[in-house]
Amino acid sequence: MKKYCLIVCIILLPLLVVAQKKEIKAYSIELNLPHLKSEKVYLGRYVMGKPYSNDSIVLDTKGRGVFQGSKPLDEGLFMLYFTDGKYVDFMVGNEQHISVKGDTLHLPANLQFSGASQTKDFFQYMRFLTTLQQDYGRKQEQLKATVDDDTKKQVEKELEALSQQLLTQQNELIANYPTGMVSVFIKGLRIPDMPEDVENQATSDSLKQVMRYLFYKKHYFDNVNFSDIRTYNTPYIVSNLETYLNRVLVQHPDSIVPAAIDLVEKSKGNDKTFQMMTSFMLNYGVKSTMMGMDKLMVELGNRYYLTGKATWADSTLIESLRKEIKKIETSLVGMKASNMYLANEKGEYSDFYSMFGEQLTVLYFFEPDCGHCKKVTPLLRSFYEKYKNDKRINIVAVYMLLDKKEWSDFIEKNQLQAFTNVWDPNRVSRFWELYDASTTPMMYVMDKNKKILAKKIDVETLEMIVKYELK
Repeated sequence: MKKYCLIVCIILLPLLVVAQKKEIKAYSIELNLPHLKSEKVYLGRYVMGKPYSNDSIVLDTKGRGVFQGSKPLDEGLFMLYFTDGKYVDFMVGNEQHISVKGDTLHLPANLQFSGASQTKDFFQYMRFLTTLQQDYGRKQEQLKATVDDDTKKQVEKELEALSQQLLTQQNELIANYPTGMVSVFIKGLRIPDMPEDVENQATSDSLKQVMRYLFYKKHYFDNVNFSDIRTYNTPYIVSNLETYLNRVLVQHPDSIVPAAIDLVEKSKGNDKTFQMMTSFMLNYGVKSTMMGMDKLMVELGNRYYLTGKATWADSTLIESLRKEIKKIETSLVGMKASNMYLANEKGEYSDFYSMFGEQLTVLYFFEPDCGHCKKVTPLLRSFYEKYKNDKRINIVAVYMLLDKKEWSDFIEKNQLQAFTNVWDPNRVSRFWELYDASTTPMMYVMDKNKKILAKKIDVETLEMIVKYELK
C-alpha cells in the first residue's frame, strides 16, 4: 500500500509542478481577434510620455494568442499595436489577467476588455470619451454658426452639460478605484481651481488675475504624486512637466531652477521615480536654449550626482559632469564677476574691476586663428563705434594666447584700438578657471554692480541688451 501511494505521488508530481507553473503567471492578456489570424501583435507601454515595445506574439489561425509573464507588469497605460497600423490604449492596474476580443475595424467601439475590472471600466470610459469628444465638437461648430442669442445660450448650456458628464464619469472612476491606476491617471490631468472664497478676496480684476496665476503656479501639481512610479507610466507626464516649466513659470532661471529642484525633491520617495525626475531635469537643463539655464545643471550636479545620491549614474557621466560644472560654476548668469589681473600691450598689469564701464562691461575672449572670432570681432568693433566715447560702457577684449606679435597684428588689422585690449603673458590671472572660455569667441556682459547679466551671446543680442540697459 505504501509503495502504491509512492508511485501515485511520483506520477502526480509533474502534474503538480505544471499546475504550480500556471498559477505563478503574474499577468496574462488573452487576445481573441479572428480577423487577425496568424498576424503579429505588439504589446507596448508608456514610460515618460513615450511608447516602448514590451512584447510581441503571433496569433494562431483562429486569431488567438496570449501575452503572459511570471512577473507583474508595472501599472500604467499600455497599448496593443496591430500590423494594419492601428493601435488601442488600455490600462493595466493591479488586476492583470485580461481578455480582449472583437476586431480592429472600428476602434475602440469594436473591442471588449474583460477580466480585470479596472481595465474594463477604464476602456469603457475611453469609449465614452470618444463619443463625448465627437458631440462636443459638433456643438462647438453649431455655436460658431449660430447668430441667434437664445440658440447660442442653449448650445452653451448643452456644452456645459457635456463637461459635467465628463466630470461625473471621472469622479465615479476615482471613487471606485481611489488608490488605483485609473485615479492616478485621471488626477494627473486635473489642475485645481482656486477656491471662490480666496478669489473673492481680490479687490480688482488685475489683483484677481495675479492671485489666479499665483494659485495656479503653486498648486499646478497638487493632484500628482511624483514618488509614485505609476505617474511616469502615462503618455502625458512629460508634456505636463514641459508646460509647467516653459509656460506656467516665469521664464527666468531664478524661477525655473528652484521649481525644478522642488520637483526632484518630491520624487525622492522611490528610487526609480527619483532617477526619472532627476534625469529628466538634467536633460532639460542641458538642452535648454535659455540664457543662464546652465545653473540648473550645476545645481543638480552638486546636489545629487557629485554627492553620490544619483546611484544610477556611472563613472563616465559623473566625471563628465564634474568637469563641466568646474568649467562654468564660477561664471553663471546672476553671479558677481570674478576679479583678475590682466596686462596691456606694454605688459602693465591692472585688475579687471578697474576696467569696468560706469554701467556696462563687455568681456570678450578671443583667439586670432579662431574662424568664428574672425567673423564676430569686426561686428563687435562696428557695434562699439557709436559707444567708444561713452563712459557708461567698455569692452575688455582678452587675447587668450601668448604670441604678442599675433595679438598686436590682430588688433591692428581689425582696428580694435577703442577696446581695452589685455592678455596674460605670465599666466597669473587664472581667467580659464574663473570664466568659461572653453569655446571662442566668448562674450559676457556685466552691470555696474559687477553682476553677470548675460553670457555666450552674439553681437545682435548684445545690441539689444545695451539699448535696454542704457536707454
